[in-house]
Amino acid sequence: MDEGARTLRHACTSLETFVGSLTEGASVGGMSLADAGWVSSSHHRHRTARSRLWAWAGWSTQLTLANILDHVQAIQRTLVGEPVAIWSLVSLSRVVQEGAIRVCHLYASGLSPEQRAVRIAAAWLNGARQHRTAAGEVGAQAIPEADRIWQYAEQTVQRAGMSIGLDGRGRPKSAVLGSVEAPFTVNLTNITAQRPTHLPAWYRISSAASHSTVWMVAQAFASDEDGQPVMRADPEIVTAAVLAVLGAFEDLVQTLGDYHGKDPQPALLTIRRRTVAVLDRQRKWRRQAEDDARLLYGDSGI
Repeated sequence: MDEGARTLRHACTSLETFVGSLTEGASVGGMSLADAGWVSSSHHRHRTARSRLWAWAGWSTQLTLANILDHVQAIQRTLVGEPVAIWSLVSLSRVVQEGAIRVCHLYASGLSPEQRAVRIAAAWLNGARQHRTAAGEVGAQAIPEADRIWQYAEQTVQRAGMSIGLDGRGRPKSAVLGSVEAPFTVNLTNITAQRPTHLPAWYRISSAASHSTVWMVAQAFASDEDGQPVMRADPEIVTAAVLAVLGAFEDLVQTLGDYHGKDPQPALLTIRRRTVAVLDRQRKWRRQAEDDARLLYGDSGI
């Protein structure tokens, strides 16, 4: 378990170093050359607001990366604790994966400036909408601030030349720029499945663990010597949680490096080496478990 914590600690340092070096890339003010060119060539009435969209994207990305690193540090502490936690590792890794997916969705390669602009606008508006919903449940004192945040986002998007699409009940649902539209709500499960560095089905599995879904939580239950149900740590689960984090880091490095014009290959190679090391350790643990089972039960115990 200590090896897993050490791997994640080194991976966090590598990610922070790489993110800090993105200013050395070919981007301009946090924008790719294509996006910066599109903003600068926009009508003067839209230019400032469009710049603010990218400024918000950069700010929200900083917050998300900080949250990711905070959760990875929690995973590290959990791995070296006694007894080793089980499903909390999975839940923590889900936060890391989801944060990475949200960032990479904004900065995905192959998007036109218009497509990226509406994605950023939709993400901003959706967050402001969720803030208003939460404020209404917290109490009246929280509503004015939430309304102000929504209004600022709404005005910025409209001043950027966009409109806000409505659903059948007249509620905001998307950001629209000409023929380009981005929904507020995105299907993270489907997006994850399309990004190759993430563990297959991990987002759904970790969601089941986070929501205490019985079929998932039961996977870690066994019986003690008195026949009572107990939860036991499974090295396979621990390994999967660590691999999920490394896969998220690989996606972030590739996506942000490509967007900002910073070569991601050296950082990717470091992450992939750590991934191979984790898999090698897991194979050794599995062989050791099989050898121990043979000693205890003979070949019939395997």
